[in-house]
Amino acid sequence: MYKITLTELTVRSDLRAIIGAISNVLNIDKRTAIEKAKNLPLVLAENLPKNEAELMVNMFEGMGAGIKVEPDLNAAPVVPEKEPREIRTELPKRGIPLGCLIFIMLCLGGFAAFVSLRYEWIMEQFKPSPEKAEKLLHKGDIVKARHTIQRQLYAKPNDTDLLLLQGKYYVGAARKKMDKQQWKTYGEAGAMPELDSAVAFFRRAESLNSKNSSIPRWISVAELMRGSVDDAETAARRAISIDPQDPDNWNQLGAVLLAMEQISQAEQVFSNALKINPNNAAALKNLGILNLYYTQDVQRASNFIFALYSPKDAIIKDIDSYQLRRDLASAMINDFNQPLEKLWPQALPFDEYESRRSKLATNPRLKSDYMMLEDLGMLYMSRNELLAAEDCFIKAIRLNSRAESARKMLAIMYMKEESYDKALKIMQAAADNNTRDTFFWKNIGLLQKYYMINSAEANRAWNRYFAIGGDSYNERVRKERQ
Repeated sequence: MYKITLTELTVRSDLRAIIGAISNVLNIDKRTAIEKAKNLPLVLAENLPKNEAELMVNMFEGMGAGIKVEPDLNAAPVVPEKEPREIRTELPKRGIPLGCLIFIMLCLGGFAAFVSLRYEWIMEQFKPSPEKAEKLLHKGDIVKARHTIQRQLYAKPNDTDLLLLQGKYYVGAARKKMDKQQWKTYGEAGAMPELDSAVAFFRRAESLNSKNSSIPRWISVAELMRGSVDDAETAARRAISIDPQDPDNWNQLGAVLLAMEQISQAEQVFSNALKINPNNAAALKNLGILNLYYTQDVQRASNFIFALYSPKDAIIKDIDSYQLRRDLASAMINDFNQPLEKLWPQALPFDEYESRRSKLATNPRLKSDYMMLEDLGMLYMSRNELLAAEDCFIKAIRLNSRAESARKMLAIMYMKEESYDKALKIMQAAADNNTRDTFFWKNIGLLQKYYMINSAEANRAWNRYFAIGGDSYNERVRKERQ
């Protein structure tokens, strides 16, 4: 086991990265780390195994710090002498049955033949590699990824791919921590020592290989996460200067410009990524987000989102897809309907509301009369007692599957709270009953197109909408159907 001591800092030392690394290693805040760094020597760790000690030494020496290791890492380990084992020569009292012996020998022979033929394949499965570590990071299994990366860095401490992966590990650890904290410390100086460690590994990788554009791009990612937008922009532009044909580099610069609220420049940069690859998913998504949330050009945003997603993506439970589709549908609802508040039952004075509610709730016919349940549900809905209203409407539908008022009120409630899966399901049930209320067909088309990204189903619903006469939104729907 090894003891690691920080002994010296010089003018060549990367003090910011070293302070971040001390904070991370000792699990202290940066202010305390600075005070400790003023009083050297500083014990960083004790009782470390050799591989972890070598990684820590490489990391701090890469930042320009003086490190002392006890005992010397290059000293030959002392191996205690083992007492000779007593060799037993006694034969077993009972032998192995001949059939079992033949079966065991056949199994061993078959296994030996398999190993001899597939030796390289077998060894490859157990051999750690940067590709396997990358897959673990993508899966979110950062603990296994860290062990895999460190095992390889022990053998190849100057491998830039492994240093890049180690930095990505720290970025992943920081994101996990930020998600746990609900991003409350996002952008605060010193809030994430993991990001300081990530930048240190990325910069060390860049010092060994200045022609790999993914390294400054990842520096930009980490700098943006810790709120250093100027450093993030510089790194992103450096990545583009190395490889201007990589759309990921343009997407990263666009993300930085968005954070700096340079919206028009960000849009141009994302468009540059799309020129390189018209099907680049990140660029399509970024342009969809920019137009939906920043410039609020919903129609333009929908063009990018339709190019990005398909009806299959609406079925897969992907949080990014869900949020974009939900917000796009929400932005379009008022183009096809009156404000949902106007479709809401009118609120009554409390005394009148309570009198009507009491009469309905105590009526013995309530459980068997769907119209009374609809009336009671509307009373609850007018007072925003939505759970009670929903319960009444559902009971009314169970009594009469053609209770359209109940379905319509439920659909309005669900659309207002942006529960579009529920809204679509309840309106589709009305459509299956051949409803002649254009509200259902119009909004089925709306949600099929903008939430489910299914233009074919949307057009079927809108065709039915026109077949039964349409409403005051005819021209808007006709324009949408083209």
